[in-house]
Amino acid sequence: MNGKNLEMQRLGIRRTLLFMLMVMGLVASACTVPPQNPDGSVPQTPPMGLNGLAESTTHPGTVWAADYFGHQLLRIDPSTGEIHQRFGGLCDTDDVVQLDDGTLVATCAGAGGVIKVLPDGRSELLANVGLDVNPIVLEPGGESVIVGFGTEADDRLLRVPLDGSPVQVVATGLPVLNGFGFGPDGLLYAPTGGAASILTGTGGIIAIDVQTGAFHQLPLNFTDGDRSGFNFPSGVEVAPDGTIFVVQSTPAGLFAIDPVTFDVTAVADVPMQFLDNLVLLADGRIVVSGFLGNTIGVLSRNTTGDWDVSAVGVGS
Repeated sequence: MNGKNLEMQRLGIRRTLLFMLMVMGLVASACTVPPQNPDGSVPQTPPMGLNGLAESTTHPGTVWAADYFGHQLLRIDPSTGEIHQRFGGLCDTDDVVQLDDGTLVATCAGAGGVIKVLPDGRSELLANVGLDVNPIVLEPGGESVIVGFGTEADDRLLRVPLDGSPVQVVATGLPVLNGFGFGPDGLLYAPTGGAASILTGTGGIIAIDVQTGAFHQLPLNFTDGDRSGFNFPSGVEVAPDGTIFVVQSTPAGLFAIDPVTFDVTAVADVPMQFLDNLVLLADGRIVVSGFLGNTIGVLSRNTTGDWDVSAVGVGS
């Protein structure tokens, strides 16, 4: 495949995704779901897609999910798919974290902002940072969030203080980023390559020092054949032992990276399309989200040490 044809295919992917976002966003804006039914119950209307994930700090074992197309945040029981809370009428929420007091902080890719949603549902703009802001993570210490961008047009990593202080530039010159997480070593681990790596299989992982802005590519060793990278890695989480878990968007899969040897092994195939993100729960389960539809994947270890995978529908 020559360079011109490859670039045309990359542009085609981007245009297709942008068209999908525009259409789904228009649909979502016309069908905002209220946070409660008249009887006080939570509506179980399924989300249009699920993106960033975070375990609830106030209700451990449940998961907050950002629904980009539905402009809402949902708290989900991953065992049953039941929606326990929902805050709608927001921006195009792409990724989310929850603070200890229950406040949610989310990125708004199309609006270019970072918002706070208080426990009572009131929302406020925390900072305008730029279009295509995507991944978010709470910085150790809990006084700020770190956000990045999912586009070639913005190569920054930013620190957004939760008290409304000025936004700080942590690093520049970064590749396209997606869902990221801190490791026990204090480094921020992020997937790179973006949607273009669907075609090239050159998606990778970088480690970023948020104190200095220095970053480096991990020297990944793939154990399955001749591949040298991921096909659109879209989310990273790091376990307490340093194992780096990576979701690959398509073909959908979950991988583990050894933090010493950087050997990459397949953990499980996931029966979903276009994986978007993941969260490691305190009870050992892994939950993965999909860019389209209302299904989450839930992985749990069985007695042999392997992973059982189940697809759970969210809402009804």
